[in-house]
Amino acid sequence: MTVDHRIAALQRPVRRPLEQVQRRLEGLFKTPIPILNQVGGHVLATRGKKFRPTLLLLTSQLRGTMGPEAITCATVVELVHAAALIHDDSVDRSTLRRGLPTVNGLWTDEMAIIMGDYLYAQSMSLLVENGQLVPMDIMARVVADMACGEAMEFQHAFNLDVKEADYEELIRAKTASLIGASSEIGAGVGGHWKDKARRARFQQFGEKVGVAFQIIDDLFDYLSDSDVTGKPVGHDLAEGKVTLPLIAALRQATEADRKKLRALAGRKRWTKAQWGSLNALIERAGGFHYARERAATLAAESRALLARERAGAARRALDAAIDYAIQRDH
Repeated sequence: MTVDHRIAALQRPVRRPLEQVQRRLEGLFKTPIPILNQVGGHVLATRGKKFRPTLLLLTSQLRGTMGPEAITCATVVELVHAAALIHDDSVDRSTLRRGLPTVNGLWTDEMAIIMGDYLYAQSMSLLVENGQLVPMDIMARVVADMACGEAMEFQHAFNLDVKEADYEELIRAKTASLIGASSEIGAGVGGHWKDKARRARFQQFGEKVGVAFQIIDDLFDYLSDSDVTGKPVGHDLAEGKVTLPLIAALRQATEADRKKLRALAGRKRWTKAQWGSLNALIERAGGFHYARERAATLAAESRALLARERAGAARRALDAAIDYAIQRDH
């Protein structure tokens, strides 16, 4: 089964609620300001698989809860994710995402900031209008986490001595915190907000899935085809993002290989031969293997957190979501 078929399969139990989320998103770009509608149309046309809303809806469905509250919260999660990506592309000066032009690539960095801010504001408005105070508290925490993750990324840029623990905290804050919030909110909707222990378990579940998801994403920078990922191979390293495959390789390499690795990884551009040498050194030091194993460990830990839930379509789909996070190729 291909990755695209996998996500379609795991979304099957919540296909209709996801369609409602899409309609809610489309309604946000019917404004009297043509440029917002134009940019918003582009954002909707280039959105991804809705992995985060899917987790929220599936977690909600574990207890048979699928009311308007879940749809609203799933819409908010997708809005916040879109806003974060738009700002992230502007910060990274990325002109492509998934092979399609970014907002800053088609318009300007200023327009990207405006659109991201608009989406953040719309997400908070939706929660206020629907009286969703606990989700608003969770999302405020997450937006702060994501900002801190961006700041940590800036702080650690081009630092070949960054520690694995610092890297994991960075990706937890920047990426996994929103995935954790998605499953935490899913555990709370339907009148279960006071069940803090279960909410905390599903926050942990989502964050573990999210960290594993990002580790796999970081492998793509070295090993994937740019035609598949939609961005140039080596783009992240050229931007100074030192990720787990390289961190592990530098830690495990022989002294001679470590010197070569540091020299090659410290560059901002590579010839095809230099990039091949860098990958070969990481492979020889076990960096790629270590990253895959770490992602697999986190996936197993997240599955253990799910184990106490009753069997059914939603739990099977959440199991499949864990597999998707670590087995996808883009």
